[in-house]
Amino acid sequence: MAGRSAATWAVLAAAALFGTSATALALLAPGAPGPSVAADRLLVGAAGLVAVVLLRHGSADLLRIWRRPSAWLMGACIAGYQAFFFMGTARAGVAVGTLIALGAAPLLAGILGWVVREGAPGWVWVVSTLIAIVGLTLVAWTSLDVAEPVGLLYALAAAACYATYTVIGVRLAREGLPASSVLAATFAIGAVVLVPAAVTSSWWMSAQGVVAVLWLGLGATTAAYLLFGVGLRWLQPGQISTLTLLEPVVATLLGVLVVGEQLGILGWVGTLLVLAALGLLGIVDGRRRSSTVTTVRTSA
Repeated sequence: MAGRSAATWAVLAAAALFGTSATALALLAPGAPGPSVAADRLLVGAAGLVAVVLLRHGSADLLRIWRRPSAWLMGACIAGYQAFFFMGTARAGVAVGTLIALGAAPLLAGILGWVVREGAPGWVWVVSTLIAIVGLTLVAWTSLDVAEPVGLLYALAAAACYATYTVIGVRLAREGLPASSVLAATFAIGAVVLVPAAVTSSWWMSAQGVVAVLWLGLGATTAAYLLFGVGLRWLQPGQISTLTLLEPVVATLLGVLVVGEQLGILGWVGTLLVLAALGLLGIVDGRRRSSTVTTVRTSA
């Protein structure tokens, strides 16, 4: 069960890296167009993942994965998430769009994982996810504006893409394929899909722009998803998506501490609720590990 503990911490670390994206962009390249940022980030991130896999495992696994139809669906979901997320935040607002995209993903991933028989996430997941969603709602409440219905649909589409991508990734990783290879192969597919958006803007053609795209690509994508991949083998889809709700908490804190944004009392209460939900998952998982160890020792 030590693997589950390491997987939990790895996914949390990945979520923390994901959460740096908005602040890095705000500091280094404010005003950069969202779709182009997403495309450039994915191209650099995919290149980094592929390079790591080639050094570790060679090209055999990548070629095997590229022959799998499910890998192409996963790659399309990666591209779809990136595109719909930025389209949703542009039309519905950053707070509301992010809330829907990230808040709905755990519920959708848990349900989809149960449907395809990856295991029911359980009542602890249900309670933790609901607490986290309430927390995210409070974080977004102070900046809530009238959102365009189309923007809300884009954000829901992003959540659906993220949930589907997580469930498919779990299944591929559990079939004996290295998680890092699964991520590298599918991100490469997603990057190819978004190439047209990458060539429509030159926002990165400056010293700060280069730093921004390198961090977004190598730090918040390559490194983050290598950590994320650890969770694919050990955790259920719903659990993974709930753990990644740490991302908007980190993004909010960085926005307040680094960028100078304001967070009201409700925002702080919401942040604490999300942390409490994550803590609940961790405590229950720790008790399960302890119970398992005790049972094994007793049996021995």
